[in-house]
Amino acid sequence: MTPADESYLVRTFELAERGRRTAAPNPVVGCVLVRDGEVVGEGFHLRPGLDHAEIAALAMAGEAARGATAYVSLEPCDLAARTPSCADALIAAGVVRVVAAAQDPYPEVDGRGFARLRAGGVEVEVADPASAIALTARRQTAGFRTAVTLGRPHVTYKAAVTFDGRVTVPGERWVSGEASRRLVHELRAGSDAVAATTMV
Repeated sequence: MTPADESYLVRTFELAERGRRTAAPNPVVGCVLVRDGEVVGEGFHLRPGLDHAEIAALAMAGEAARGATAYVSLEPCDLAARTPSCADALIAAGVVRVVAAAQDPYPEVDGRGFARLRAGGVEVEVADPASAIALTARRQTAGFRTAVTLGRPHVTYKAAVTFDGRVTVPGERWVSGEASRRLVHELRAGSDAVAATTMV
């Protein structure tokens, strides 16, 4: 995988985040189509029942998708349910190469998308699972992955604690800093439920 491949995958992560508040229970996914060194299409999955990232990117690219490389943050599905198979759509559009950050753990996809693409004559490259790119992809879809592989919710625990173990400081409103509070709002926005407590 080249540095250019990695930079396009980073862009897929940025696009995927646009669906953070609405894509669940589906995973957030981003896609970038590149032909002759130029981005010809971009897409992300907004919500269940709407176009997957690949379909949105293909719609933007039109005929420019023929001969292009598709960069995806997660394996394209080979599952026609509420939406058509992304693998079939990529093949039909004439995409010649797919570079994915991670394999989809969903049992009805889990490698089938890659197999369908290869059977359709598309070159497939998947990031090394030990790479930073693959780790980022897995972290981005952690909630989806936990639900699919473990059958339980993904839990994030955040606590504001001083060095000496206190959760409050007499006379101070906040224990944590402004950057930490911004991060908490991002975590809350990406969560289906929040349990909060204040200790005094």
